[in-house]
Amino acid sequence: MYKKISSIILISLILSSTLSNIARAEFDERFYKLNDIIYYDAGEDCAPASSGNMADINLEGNDNAEKIWNFLKSKGFTDEQVAGIMGSLWGESNHFNPDLNEEGNGIGYGIAQWSFGRRTNLENYAKEQGKPISDLGVQLNFLWYELETSQSAAKNAVTSSNSVLEATTAWTLQFERPREDLRAGRIKEGEEVGNKMLSQFAGKGSSGRGKASGPITFIGDSITVGVQEKLSSTFSGSNVSATVGDSIAAATSKLPNTIHDTVVINLGTNDNFDENAAEALIGKLKGKKIYWVNNFSKNQNVDYNVVNQKLSAFASRHNEVKILDWKSYVEKNGGRDKLYAADGVHHSAEGQEAYVKFLKDEIANDGNSSSNSSGSCSSSSGGKLGNATIVDRAMELARPESERAAAYAGEVTDKQMEALRATGLINYGEPYVQKGMSCDAFVSMVMSTTVDPEYAKHCCGVVNLVQYMRSNPDKYEKIPYNGSTSNMKPGDIISSGTGGGPAAHIEFYVQVNGEDKVANAGHSRTTGVIEPMNLQIMESLGEVEVWRWKG
Repeated sequence: MYKKISSIILISLILSSTLSNIARAEFDERFYKLNDIIYYDAGEDCAPASSGNMADINLEGNDNAEKIWNFLKSKGFTDEQVAGIMGSLWGESNHFNPDLNEEGNGIGYGIAQWSFGRRTNLENYAKEQGKPISDLGVQLNFLWYELETSQSAAKNAVTSSNSVLEATTAWTLQFERPREDLRAGRIKEGEEVGNKMLSQFAGKGSSGRGKASGPITFIGDSITVGVQEKLSSTFSGSNVSATVGDSIAAATSKLPNTIHDTVVINLGTNDNFDENAAEALIGKLKGKKIYWVNNFSKNQNVDYNVVNQKLSAFASRHNEVKILDWKSYVEKNGGRDKLYAADGVHHSAEGQEAYVKFLKDEIANDGNSSSNSSGSCSSSSGGKLGNATIVDRAMELARPESERAAAYAGEVTDKQMEALRATGLINYGEPYVQKGMSCDAFVSMVMSTTVDPEYAKHCCGVVNLVQYMRSNPDKYEKIPYNGSTSNMKPGDIISSGTGGGPAAHIEFYVQVNGEDKVANAGHSRTTGVIEPMNLQIMESLGEVEVWRWKG
């Protein structure tokens, strides 16, 4: 955290190297405060993982309001939930105008007034579909993609609501996120409009999903074979169609004669998720409620991240398919070492038990027990923290350099908020720490959610953190500092200004595309963000120390 520095030389150095950034930060901060729509849109830039033709849908209805109602109903929302969402969208888009530019500045666009990186993603997505950005189908599919990924918290909040008011409130606070002094008015207006939507459309449109009931058909490969007996005993009356080594195409060719109304699929790892084969399989399951389980581990032949990205894009094109987020469950409940056998592909005995329980809980809650944020955005947009190394967590909790404006404006990502809660720093007495706008808080969040749960207990104050590392040589090694990064490794902690004086700072050394960078936060000026390396500034604060975790 940079605090007031009396040295004229230091001030000159800082100004010469960061003046443009500071000027930009002051502009952005003022702009964010004055513009309530941009406030919700600054971060969580998440683009679809595939260019699949998601926009090619048949929107039914006589006008945009009815089309939006029918679309949202097909996604499984109740009448009250759809009405609450539409009440908020109505205010954002001036009566559901998909070609609306934000009044005054023109930054926000469309029915949800997407802006900055999210608007760019919408524009790129529309281009991929060969359709104009103003196309309502494009915008609705993009909206749904966000709800399945970066905005899953909003979706889960709405699906837990039981009235128009509750749905409007959930959408306003979790998705729209207007300026605090505007929230009450937005919610009131949204409820009023939502009730009008409910009166007009109640009972119309068909829900694409409801609660699963009755026996289930399980389709899979060796993973499903391994738990076949447990599935049969847990899900009464169900049947299992699974063979070791099955691809999606192979499984499709030998579907059972009896296929129940609810189907659970765990396929794709043996063929890197053949999308054409998946389309053929879904074609044979018309009218069924389908859950598709994503993947966690990987072997030398399969990139499971690619498989999950393809699955996420595929599910976005099919209303009847919902992803069960096994990957997130594993990361939260022991990881590969606990839930997988030595081959890293098949479940251990404990993993088999956990997998069946996971399926039972997820199906009972229609897939809403976990985040369901698979695909390219899961690591950067959602609010769930899984296992990670120091450098991976630092990169995860820091906005990319391209998003410095949002960081300077104090926008807190879902991941940052989860880390603040996990470490207890959200309850710290200083407001800047509570928002992660403090360098010591950022480092504590990273260390305490990876290798050293004790770290955050010594926050805050840079001096306190450095003293903790000095006092624990069994945990931390002091690396000789030579004025460069030649002795450093990504994930090392760099501190300075701890020998006395009013200024101190602490940060992580990271690399982005082979370039030296730092992941840090600044006292009162920024949340976690990737920034250029500047050892001169660190040296001007006092003695530079480099610390490395020894575990």
